[in-house]
Amino acid sequence: MKAWSIAVPALAITALAMVPQDPNSADPSLVDQSAVASISELNYINLQGTSVNVPARSVVEIRFLDDAGEHIRLELLYENGDYSLLTVQGFHLLRNNGSAREVRLVRGKSTRMRFPRLP
Repeated sequence: MKAWSIAVPALAITALAMVPQDPNSADPSLVDQSAVASISELNYINLQGTSVNVPARSVVEIRFLDDAGEHIRLELLYENGDYSLLTVQGFHLLRNNGSAREVRLVRGKSTRMRFPRLP
């Protein structure tokens, strides 16, 4: 009876150790945070200090890459497959400045950029 009391817990620990683990599940920093917002325009200030307006009518996703150093890095994905990578000083998401559209907003890392794959 003493052998069973030692063998059963040892088998249970061995069985748990053999269960596959997802290495990314424990690290929340590897998961992109996202939300959908209705915006009409993206206004950003480029590195030269000029304000630039981008209407949201063709933008489907705006990605904020939060590990770009002292500046802000944005990726814009457009409905027709176009792509923009911007390094900016600041940006504004305007909601009531014309025709609004649902745009996916994502906060992620540079290692998970959406730069299109080239053939």
